[in-house]
Amino acid sequence: MIVTTIVDNKYYFFKIVQFLMTKILIIADFIVTLFVSCQTSRKNDIPKIVQEWQGKELLIPTTEMNFKILGRDTLCPNIWDKPYTIFTYIDSIGCTSCQLGLPEWKALIDSCHQQQIDIGFIFAVHSSDFRRFTGEVRVNDFDYPIIYDYHNSFDKLNHFPPAPYRTFLLDQDN
Repeated sequence: MIVTTIVDNKYYFFKIVQFLMTKILIIADFIVTLFVSCQTSRKNDIPKIVQEWQGKELLIPTTEMNFKILGRDTLCPNIWDKPYTIFTYIDSIGCTSCQLGLPEWKALIDSCHQQQIDIGFIFAVHSSDFRRFTGEVRVNDFDYPIIYDYHNSFDKLNHFPPAPYRTFLLDQDN
């Protein structure tokens, strides 16, 4: 009886791992699609950028973290506590609405929540026109927390690669 239980538990464990790996691959595919969707010529930069950023720790500003949902101030004390987090940084250079892809992000987040995948999503935005940005968030009914990076603190600390290569999969240690 004990041997059967151990075998059954291993079987279910491997099935769960296989299921989670499939979901992570779907998320990674989505991120790659976002990378490629707005750019035209820098496809050769991807391997170099991935190699440079793999294993690198994301530095988080200790001051002026302004979280907002639909443009309204909010608190997000546990936002960094997930085992894995997809972090994306967007600035106002280039095609802002293209970089945002809010409907696509919302669909991905909803899908992860429905499938009970324990992954966090953090968006940090530095914009030259936060009023217009907030309008776009409201039009798209994007009701997830966004960090309004008024002073470009994330980029100053981390020196992100050029857009659109600013979406990262983080582990619990960032």
